[in-house]
Amino acid sequence: MRQTAPRTSVLFHVVDFNDGGIESSLIQWLRILDRSRFEITLSVMFASPPFISRFRALIPQDVKVEILVDRPWLNHFQSRRYARKLSKLGRVGRDVFNTLAVRPYVRKRIASLAKHHDVIVDFDMSLRRWASQFNVAWLGVNHFSFDARLGNRPRKARRLAQQYARYDAVVALNQHMADEANAMFGDGLRRLVVLPNAIDIDAINASASAPDASTAPVAAPYIVSVARLDEIQKDHRTLLHAYAKMVSSNAVAEHLVIVGNGAFRQELEGVAAQLGIAQRVHFVGHQDNPHALIAHARALVLSSRYEGMPMVLLEALAHGKPIVATDCPTGPREILDDGRAGILVPIGEPDVMADALMRVVADAGLRDAMTANALARAQHYGIEQSNRRFAECVADILAARHAHRSVKAPA
Repeated sequence: MRQTAPRTSVLFHVVDFNDGGIESSLIQWLRILDRSRFEITLSVMFASPPFISRFRALIPQDVKVEILVDRPWLNHFQSRRYARKLSKLGRVGRDVFNTLAVRPYVRKRIASLAKHHDVIVDFDMSLRRWASQFNVAWLGVNHFSFDARLGNRPRKARRLAQQYARYDAVVALNQHMADEANAMFGDGLRRLVVLPNAIDIDAINASASAPDASTAPVAAPYIVSVARLDEIQKDHRTLLHAYAKMVSSNAVAEHLVIVGNGAFRQELEGVAAQLGIAQRVHFVGHQDNPHALIAHARALVLSSRYEGMPMVLLEALAHGKPIVATDCPTGPREILDDGRAGILVPIGEPDVMADALMRVVADAGLRDAMTANALARAQHYGIEQSNRRFAECVADILAARHAHRSVKAPA
């Protein structure tokens, strides 16, 4: 009788859930992994308000969820942080408390969970101090450009290099990011793996017609941007100037819908007013389900100065949207297949962005071709290919650990 191979038990870990791309990409992995191969647990250090109100319901029912800091007294400072009631002195107290009380407690919880798992996927690398411990394979996932985050901080880069070297493998989301890691860390990492974010294409398309999907704030056709209002990274100023140029130079029917919240919202609304486009630019804030807004847009635009591997571009591919994105480090060029699945424009150049957007909205034939290319490119990040890549990665690090143990074992 043929025996079924035992499943590999995988523990995904993240500190908490907010409203960023890391959380979205983690939910996608929890959904798409092949259950005939993998048994999955999720550990979350703190149960944040977004986790309780939104993300908990998105986690598949067969994924066991462990909240590591599960004692009310251990959550005192973190709860005040979520409520935005933590003063400067309180932040100092939190750091001391976390070092003396929270961190040892979490370490015990992780050590206990490790006994029942083959692999820990440290999805935000928040457990890097303990990577290589507990007799389990460790996979650390980096979501950002190494150069953008560490290029001007050599001391921090050296410290992190020592911690990253403890992982059985460090994951880069694309080849550009892997090239940065090789240049920065050299041979210091045990293994460097390129493992892109994954998407469930059918689920993404279905979410566009779900009851909770956001609807457009305007009846006119529109261009959509979905990004946190963080000008250090996302650069909506360039987008607003590009859109103003489109409006002033052409008869443009399309409005601009900006999805996202952040500290720069009031400033950006002021920029739109100064440029005379405030009536055509719609700031709709964060949307739990923006997929209908993406699906019905004329095009999606990303204006970032740097990225990791932006989930919004993957989701736009799944919807077959024409895309205009800055050619920033590290994600857009690879996601858009060197410009074959979207238009790449230079960082911080509104005139070039305006010309690209104008080409898209004015040329229906171009949009049709871009839609076909986007849908084809989305398959590269779909369930089948993502499972293959993840299974190969896990098999490689487990085989390497087995070989290492065999070499160390006495004859």
